[in-house]
Amino acid sequence: MKTTSANIAIAALSMITAGAFGLLAPVTTPSGWFMLTAAATAPSLVFMHYFKRPAETISESIREAIR
Repeated sequence: MKTTSANIAIAALSMITAGAFGLLAPVTTPSGWFMLTAAATAPSLVFMHYFKRPAETISESIREAIR
């Protein structure tokens, strides 16, 4: 799977948002930080799973091999 700039942007925004939420809402327990980390990574993983580029076709791979 190839990452695009949109995937990277979604991952970065979800991590920054979760980190800001963790600092503003006093998360003090390790389990709280674990749940916050899980909530931060879930949107980027779902986005990368469902919105990936289509597979390369045979004609595209032949053209690439010719080049």
